[in-house]
Amino acid sequence: MLEIVITIFITSIGLLGLGALQINAMKFQKSSSQRSEATQSAYDLSERIRANGQGVAASDYVYTTAYETTVLHPPETPACAVTRCTPNEIARIDLAQWLMNLNSRLRGGAGYVIKNSVGGYDVTVMWREQNDQVSVSDVDPACPNESLLAPGAGVRCYMIRFVP
Repeated sequence: MLEIVITIFITSIGLLGLGALQINAMKFQKSSSQRSEATQSAYDLSERIRANGQGVAASDYVYTTAYETTVLHPPETPACAVTRCTPNEIARIDLAQWLMNLNSRLRGGAGYVIKNSVGGYDVTVMWREQNDQVSVSDVDPACPNESLLAPGAGVRCYMIRFVP
């Protein structure tokens, strides 16, 4: 009788461990999925920028609105003034569509685009984790730390640097 109780106890401990392992696997899968979305979105914008050489020459692809402002009020997609869009209008449309996609695909999704010192752009995608992977007080070292661009604690960032 004692052996059966001990066997049940050991089996239940093992099953609880297996359940905890499954829960953690699901958390990490969600985190990985969000990082994959951020990567795909950053490369999407980089390809849009490369496709609009005249907009790049005019530096029309810079976007540095505060993180919270972008999350609460993502820009609406502007319309072209005439039938054919100018490179500047295409750049504004690209940025607005990119930011709206970030906002809909990632929780707290937003982004920055700034010119870098090598003549290219730094594209930063930001989002809030949907689980308890990151503490609300943690600051991601991948996020910009300049006071105007810093998104604050609890925000994850992914940044690419490229030259069009």
